[in-house]
This record gives sequence, structure tokens and C-alpha cells, in this order.
Amino acid sequence: MGDLLDQEKDEKFMASALAMARRGVGQTAPNPSVGAVLVVNDDKGDQIIARASTGAGGRPHAEPQVISQAGNNAKDATLYVTLEPCNHQGRTPPCTKAIINAGIKRVVIASTDKDARVSGAGVAALKAAGICVTTRVLEQEADTLNGGHFLRQTQNRPYTIVKTAISCDNLIAPGLMAGHSDKNEQGPVWVTSPLSRQRGWLLRAQVDAILIGTQTALIDNPSLTCRLKGLESRSPQPIILDKDLKLPLSLNLFQTTAPIAPLIIHGPDISNAQIENYAPPSIELCECPLGKDNQIDLSALNHLLATRGITRLLVEGGPTLAKSYIKQGLADELAVFQGANALGSAGMPPFDDKPLSWALNEHPFELAYQLELQDNMYFRYQFIKPTSVYQE
Repeated sequence: MGDLLDQEKDEKFMASALAMARRGVGQTAPNPSVGAVLVVNDDKGDQIIARASTGAGGRPHAEPQVISQAGNNAKDATLYVTLEPCNHQGRTPPCTKAIINAGIKRVVIASTDKDARVSGAGVAALKAAGICVTTRVLEQEADTLNGGHFLRQTQNRPYTIVKTAISCDNLIAPGLMAGHSDKNEQGPVWVTSPLSRQRGWLLRAQVDAILIGTQTALIDNPSLTCRLKGLESRSPQPIILDKDLKLPLSLNLFQTTAPIAPLIIHGPDISNAQIENYAPPSIELCECPLGKDNQIDLSALNHLLATRGITRLLVEGGPTLAKSYIKQGLADELAVFQGANALGSAGMPPFDDKPLSWALNEHPFELAYQLELQDNMYFRYQFIKPTSVYQE
């Protein structure tokens, strides 16, 4: 009975650490967003005395932050942390050293790190210092949260979310139709509600970069920003596939004053004159090889983005790009927003010529989460990964 109660207690406080970690998702690349809580046992029972998550840009780490908050009260406390503490000197000192010096008596860890510099070494250092270590508490939840970091370390690619918005009859609206704005300009017809779009903006705030193709850039002319009040600064880096480097500089994407410059991915054999046309410092260019279909090679693109420190990618392109990511097995998650109205003959399948059912069956996706948004629905499907997916 005592073991069961201890397990329940550990899961309760680890859930609090995971909640802290979720706050920083999309803001800590190239580092993972880690959550940590410090717990002491006094005459009032077990009490959380400090909470922290990884700082913006990946520093400071969560562990030294909670220790600093707790001060002398950290001695003999229990630390709950969502990822194995680092044991190497990087831009910051080892977190294991801070834990040991603080006199913490027990450390509970959700996931062991897959970074070769850390994997197992953090746990070993803590144990060698006489600290009691418990691992794999709410490990599955933490692995999903750390997925981008793990995939970048083991497969040199980001965790990828493919987003689509469909009608109640599972179709998408084609572009170049009236009704996009108050000015009745040309653009896509919305199939979802304003509340669904707000949830979509929140999704943007939780990734490092957002990807679209040439046609989406031309037809929708999006800004790809997070427009939730208070979260505007959390807009991801826009990435646009423009194989032939011909997109006009008048597009909204290139007029933004966002802190992260949009990145245009182009193919080889681009002339110097074309490159000079994109001279403004607010735009960044990067070459990527083409695949057998004479389009940007998505696997090569993934490696390129991972090398640049991107751990979480949101694909908001059109049906062709979405289909390619799913067909090539590069989608880790599907984010599906479903509206209340039918499109009928005015609609088209969401994955080029393929329906939603194809996407869900192409790889073993399972429903991980669903949320009712007034008369709309939001579904999150996650790819069921084999147990070795995050291993070397």
C-alpha cells in the first residue's frame, strides 16, 4: 500500500513539473523545455516550494532556477524534473552539480536524456553523490513533450505537426475565393470559427518554426504569426518552400517586423541575380537539394532545420505538402480543426486527392486529444511510435 501511495505522490508532483515544462514549449530551441518542482515534507505534509521551466532560448535551465528560488530550503528536498539533468559543461554549468551542492536528497526524473553527452551520465552522477534517484515517472507524457529534442538528437529532424482545417464533411475549402477579409479581398474561405483560429494561433506559439509551400504563400498571402493577445512575441519562424526563388517581396510574410526573419528554402542552380533580389536583411535564404519529384527534398529539409536548432515544426501548407509529409512518414502529429458547416461539391479532400481517413491509416495514428470549440472540434492525432524510435 505504501509503494502505491508513493507512486501516486510521485505522479502528482511530476504532473506539476510537466505543466511547467509545457509553458516553455516552442520557446527554448535548440534546448528542450524542462519543468522542475521542489517538494519538502514538513508538518503540513508534502509542499511544493519552488517551480520553474527552461528559460527562453534554452537558458537558464529549470533545475538551477528552482534551487535558487528555494535557497536554503532546497536542502533535503525532493526534486521532480521532466528530463534527466545534464552532467556536462556547456554554456551553463552542469545541473547535476547545482543539485548536489544544494543538498537535495532525492531526484525523480520522467525521461532519461537521449543526448549522448547526458544519457545516463546525469543519473550516475547523482547516485554517485549519494542522492536517491527514481526514473520513468510519467515517462510517456514526458517523452511526447521532449519529442522534438529526442528526434533532433537521434534522427536529426524536428518533431513535425501537420495541421489542417476541414468542414463537417471532412473537406477543405479551395483558395482564391471571396470572403477572406472585411474588405472582401481574394483569399481562402474559413471553414472553422474564430475560436478555432485562436486555438491554431496557440499551436503556432508552441513550435519553433512554421512551414508553407509556394502556392499557399501566393494564394493565402498569410502572415503566419501568433495573434493571441500577450503571445504575439511567441510567433514561430516562417519557412517558405520556394524552389525557383520567385515569390514576390510584396507578400505579407516579407513585410513583417517579427524578430525572426522568414527563411526561404530554394533549390540549387539559383542565379546570383535572383539571390540579390532578396538582399533585405529581413529575409534569409537557404539552399536545399531536390528529391526525385523535382521538389524540395523533405528529408534533407528536416536535417537542415534540425542543424539550425529547430526541434518543433508546424506544417501549415496546402494539401500537397501535407500529403507529402504523411506519405513519407515524416509527420509525428496531425492537428485537425473541424468546422460545423458542410462544403459538399465546393470542397476538396484535405490531403490532395486523399481523405482524412487515408492520413489516419497511412501510419498508425491514434487520437490523443480532442476539444470542443463551441460548434467546432479540435482533434490531435499522434503517430504511435515503436519503443525504439528515440534510440540511437
